[in-house]
Amino acid sequence: MQAQGADMKELRKYYWNPRNWEPGFINDTDFLYPFNMTCPAGLWTTWHAHPTWGELAFLSEGSGVFESDKGTHLANNRQCVWIPPRVTHDFYLLEQSTNRTIFVDESIFCKEPRFYTMHTIPITPLLRELMLAVDDWHLDFSRESDRRVGLVLWDAVVRSEQHTSRLPIPHDRRLQKLCAAVLSDISGTVLLGEWSKELGMSTKTIARLFMRETKTTFGHWAQLAKMEHARHLLENGSNVTEAALSCGYSSISSFITVFKKVYGFTPGTLNQRRSQRNPEYEEDQDHQ
Repeated sequence: MQAQGADMKELRKYYWNPRNWEPGFINDTDFLYPFNMTCPAGLWTTWHAHPTWGELAFLSEGSGVFESDKGTHLANNRQCVWIPPRVTHDFYLLEQSTNRTIFVDESIFCKEPRFYTMHTIPITPLLRELMLAVDDWHLDFSRESDRRVGLVLWDAVVRSEQHTSRLPIPHDRRLQKLCAAVLSDISGTVLLGEWSKELGMSTKTIARLFMRETKTTFGHWAQLAKMEHARHLLENGSNVTEAALSCGYSSISSFITVFKKVYGFTPGTLNQRRSQRNPEYEEDQDHQ
């Protein structure tokens, strides 16, 4: 597999090989390239595109916003962002993050229309372990056994959901910092009054700008963030009590009421669906 020179130049401009700190990392056998670097809060790239490589933007720790003219997407340890080749984008890290992004050669997905659209992908426990293993195991794709591991990862990506988050991300960097505060302490409460000085805006200005950019109030956004977090936990094996407590709810009934208002079904429904997929899974019957 021969990587095109223009693409290598583009990748070299923004990423480097964390194993040996050299800019060149593409060779004739690699169809995946894992990136592994701890990056500081506030890192903001210039606009760029990757001509023949898709980008599976995965932050195992921290959170960041990936933007293109098609929209703004959030990446964290619960969801990654898929960025197709030739899509001009940038990203901004809301907090110190561990960037475990994986680049995928276009030849792997060229017959899959889905991967020519920017979208988010929920991170299941299996997908997470596979994405980490591609780098942690120091795979050599010239070996058939290692190549199969890479292909298993991609098969898991293909089988993953194309997620549409209910959580709109504002474009204003100051508001993104506010969102990061919510996401980094999902069980807590972020008050606009406490952030007014930090952001250099009055609470009324923050509220007005937040509404303009997201079409919702900050309070409702923070509630949605908690529910998205809870849904991720429920879909990956947590029971209703665990999900509620992780979001800062001391009343399980209040949590269930809010969850149903957001999604149209109770959180116990997700446990029931999981039980149907896996008969050995035992749901928590006390709070269904």
